[in-house]
Amino acid sequence: IPVNKQLAYEVWSGTNIFSQKQEGFYGVYVKVKTGDMSTAKVRQFVEAVRPLIADEMRVTINQGLLLKYVRKEALPALFLALDELGLSEPGHNSVADVTTCPGTDTCNLGISNSMELSRVLESVVHEEYADFVYNKEIKIKISGCMNSCGQHGIAHIGFHGSSMKVNGKIMPTVQVLLGGGAVGNGEGRAADKVIKVPSKRAPQV
Repeated sequence: IPVNKQLAYEVWSGTNIFSQKQEGFYGVYVKVKTGDMSTAKVRQFVEAVRPLIADEMRVTINQGLLLKYVRKEALPALFLALDELGLSEPGHNSVADVTTCPGTDTCNLGISNSMELSRVLESVVHEEYADFVYNKEIKIKISGCMNSCGQHGIAHIGFHGSSMKVNGKIMPTVQVLLGGGAVGNGEGRAADKVIKVPSKRAPQV
């Protein structure tokens, strides 16, 4: 690993890698921002990782990718290949890994641009709360409407698109929910609605 990439590699290793039960092999998570990749980048990605992983990958529930059967000695090369494509961001399944539905980008039911809000919130975490890339206890999830396609109803911190009238005009807002999540034994807890705020205030919230 080049000296200027050493710290990034260490953070990535600490958040995106785990030892498989098969000795000598590692699973590697790839954090895909908003779960969105162009066809051209996907083709580049597949060609770059093909020699380093098993011939199978999985899509995770939080819109990332899981690569399997990576040998320890291949991890640095895999990191550099991912870094070249802008796919080496740390913090898979952490506070900095926000799940979102497509929102108004492609959904006719969307009320808010949940994908852009996701990108903004991830930036807030990386810039102001960098240590949260190691925190896998809290999940942030966003839906463009109340239908919960972005799973906001079972998030520790959830947002869903909404609106309110102010001086006779419609203002985009987000409903904030707190306290959802998995509680163990296959059971979950629904989040509670807390407050509705203008969309532009979501990062402050």
